[in-house]
Amino acid sequence: MDALDAILQANDVVAVLAREVAVRLVDISVSGCLFESSRLLVVGAMGTLLVRFEGKEFVDDVRVIRCRQSEGSSGIYYIGAEFLWTNAPHEGSLRRIVTRLQTTAIKSGGWDQSIRM
Repeated sequence: MDALDAILQANDVVAVLAREVAVRLVDISVSGCLFESSRLLVVGAMGTLLVRFEGKEFVDDVRVIRCRQSEGSSGIYYIGAEFLWTNAPHEGSLRRIVTRLQTTAIKSGGWDQSIRM
């Protein structure tokens, strides 16, 4: 039996399926954010939100807490996500630039980003 067969036959095998989803960040606060997407994301799904801002990338882990389809719009979903405290805020943490993002989002009406679920 080779190593792969041994892993696949184990009783405690866990797998993670990841996908990247394009989102438009609409609002952000110290506890979470609101974004829109053309894809439905299930409540409870967890992922990493990556925001490119002022030439730098900022990331934080998030969990979807609500998802609803926009009324009068086909295929657009509004997704509320909370920040997960899986690690302390660091230099590249999205939570460290919330105030700067809030003022920019208000002026620009949001911007395109991605989330890896």
